[in-house]
Amino acid sequence: MKTISIFLALVNLLTAGLIVAFSLSPTELNQVPLWWSFTKTAAAASVILVGVITWLGSARPVRAGVIPLCSLFLVALGAATVVWTLHVALVTGDLEYYMVIYGGSLAVQGLTSLFGFAGDPRSMAV
Repeated sequence: MKTISIFLALVNLLTAGLIVAFSLSPTELNQVPLWWSFTKTAAAASVILVGVITWLGSARPVRAGVIPLCSLFLVALGAATVVWTLHVALVTGDLEYYMVIYGGSLAVQGLTSLFGFAGDPRSMAV
């Protein structure tokens, strides 16, 4: 489980970096409201931060309770991404399959991280 979590952390970290790059492009900034660009950038930055924490947590001990909180955050963010994408698909008729896959990947990373690091007393609160 820990290996899957580390692999998905890398994939999601790179994908979040692409989301930040595309969200801060001049074309994107002119087409969408500023608050939406800020929300997407903040969510992607938090995914990058969680990915870094997951990588560091696999190599050395991190503060107890940080990895479980990050894992739960990813599960919630993944579910919210899937629900929001399906909502937008119902409203506009344009389903973006890659966002459903990305949301599922976030949720799976959170679950595998939660269960993979559960047996590690260094990263879980007692």
